[in-house]
Amino acid sequence: MANQVNPGPCPPEGCPSPTQIDCIVVDKVYDSCYQIEDRSRITSVTTGTDNDWPTGDFTVGQVVPCALTAGSEISCTEISRVPGEDGFVTVTVLVSVPLTLTNPNAEEETVDRVFNFTKTAVLCCPSGVDPDCSRSTLQYCNCVITQVGVDTVEVTCDFQVCLILECILTVQLLVPSYGFCTPAPCTALPPSACPPSPPPQCF
Repeated sequence: MANQVNPGPCPPEGCPSPTQIDCIVVDKVYDSCYQIEDRSRITSVTTGTDNDWPTGDFTVGQVVPCALTAGSEISCTEISRVPGEDGFVTVTVLVSVPLTLTNPNAEEETVDRVFNFTKTAVLCCPSGVDPDCSRSTLQYCNCVITQVGVDTVEVTCDFQVCLILECILTVQLLVPSYGFCTPAPCTALPPSACPPSPPPQCF
């Protein structure tokens, strides 16, 4: 029976009974929640020779391209937790959003900034389980120059984060199974016409 079970939907009569119980290592999600967070932050960038943005003249209202910093992700660090009822806790985290701001006059000149905000949620998060925000995504980021000084500019950024807060722990879990997967022989696609047929013509 076990070697006849293949990945895919169960037949109309139902799936067969498992043939064994396996212990697997997985990331168990104890609890999770999500929230759309709209935030605004102000930062300063140095301009002029030997500074962050040496190229070009800057004016109030200039749009500053921004994006999630390459190779980085939205993260969070637990600040506090207050025990509640039935194993739940009120947890507060510091959310960090790494953004790269690009000189509107020269795309090769960039500065990295990390904008932070706090978030509080009630979750099932047992002792020893750290909240995780790595699956959060940046929905959009809009930055503009709001003040120009002698050698600095003030940049105001409005950004939206789809914050996904999860309590995850790597555990050994017992699961019913059908044993190991057995791969099927590889098959080749039928050869395509060469050269391809010409497209139909209008007359």
